[in-house]
Amino acid sequence: MSQKHPITRRSFLGKSAAGLTSAAFSSALLETLLSSTGCKSGPGGTAGASVILDDDVLAKAVSLLVGKGADFGDVFVERAAFDSIMSDDRKINTTTTIEKGVGFRAVKEGRTFYAYTDSFEPERLYETARYVADAAAAPAASSAPPVITLAPLASGLAFPITPLPSETAVNAKIDVFKALTDRAWSADPRVVQAIQFMREILRQVEIATSDGRIARQTLGLTEFMAQCFVKSADGQLQVAWDQRGAYAGRDFFTGENAFEQVVDAAAAKALKLLEAVDSPRGVFPVVLGPGANGVLFHESCGHGMEADLVFKGSNYKGQIGKRTAAEGVTLIDDGTVPSFPGSYAFDDEGTPSEKTVLVEDGIQRNYMCDKIWGAKLGLASTGSGRRQSFRYPPIPRMRNTYIDKGTVPAADIVAETKRGVYIADVSGGGQVDVITGNFMMGVGEGYLIEDGKITRPIKGATISGMGVEA
Repeated sequence: MSQKHPITRRSFLGKSAAGLTSAAFSSALLETLLSSTGCKSGPGGTAGASVILDDDVLAKAVSLLVGKGADFGDVFVERAAFDSIMSDDRKINTTTTIEKGVGFRAVKEGRTFYAYTDSFEPERLYETARYVADAAAAPAASSAPPVITLAPLASGLAFPITPLPSETAVNAKIDVFKALTDRAWSADPRVVQAIQFMREILRQVEIATSDGRIARQTLGLTEFMAQCFVKSADGQLQVAWDQRGAYAGRDFFTGENAFEQVVDAAAAKALKLLEAVDSPRGVFPVVLGPGANGVLFHESCGHGMEADLVFKGSNYKGQIGKRTAAEGVTLIDDGTVPSFPGSYAFDDEGTPSEKTVLVEDGIQRNYMCDKIWGAKLGLASTGSGRRQSFRYPPIPRMRNTYIDKGTVPAADIVAETKRGVYIADVSGGGQVDVITGNFMMGVGEGYLIEDGKITRPIKGATISGMGVEA
């Protein structure tokens, strides 16, 4: 059955806000809760990871988990703090949520059995492990659980987190957002609404596995988005947005990544749309610019190369060694790029991250695999097992997916296009069928190509096609 994956213009804002309003805390209590994470500004990754549960507790829990015949098991421990601040028409709101819990997974003959608890009490952990073990029990299982010794995994990957969310007072963040709001409104008299949103996540995880491994890491994700609405004298309304994000602290947001630059870019894009011409209709060559357009490949091609969707029949099933893209196209999924939001030292199964070549010079070479779905395809894990939280088992999902640079200069590609469209930003909303790769996406920022030159901005453009053919 086809699976629809809707993408909306404000999906970033909606997804960022989701789940962040479940609790509100006084400033004193908030500092106590955040300090309980045991983290300080520093390298992040495995080097900055503190211990949540002792090794002997985790070892016993894993032992109980596979003690009745499961083929494999793991215990996933998570503690996370979510900070968000939003300014909408000069109204500023802040929220903080603390989440913690432990997920237990047992795998027997390809079937997954899963349960979780929000308690860190050892006896509650052992009780949950026994519950999952009973569900996965073999008919003639031994009553004596195996003795498991955990060996720590290390990684050279580091993700600096400076400063931590708790190291900047909430009032200081509010002052920054007041200044950003003033900046957005002063960009032009035609600005009628301005929104800024920042999300900071501090996430600590521990993964203990029945094959005797334990991985610990701390990651800090910071994302900032600005959205600007403008209105012309004749009543035309346009909206645009810009964003940045990194596995880093707010010190990342300097230079071209500065909050002010993001606010200015959103306003400039929106104002440019007021001067844009209507998009032409028909079939045209499309030249995609770098950066945000990766979302098009992410949605139309990338999901179809995730092992669970491949197994279920995506267009890329059975295509390893065959041509799935044009010559010169190399598609990579890389979980090791410093500071990129899809990077990490280990995935959520404890497998070291890596750079995976999916398509090489147009030939399909691999899929994105976790342990379970990869095994069903006869492939090794690529370190792509990811969890939404401790409440969910891992599934294979993308990290940082991109098309590698080619040999033809970008200027030559445009110069060779007599008439077409140049898309600087495809983030205009849309819909993708992740099984077939059929997509329809709005264009956030686009221009006409006329006689080999990028000319007038366009509005109202939508592109459609099929990932494996586009």
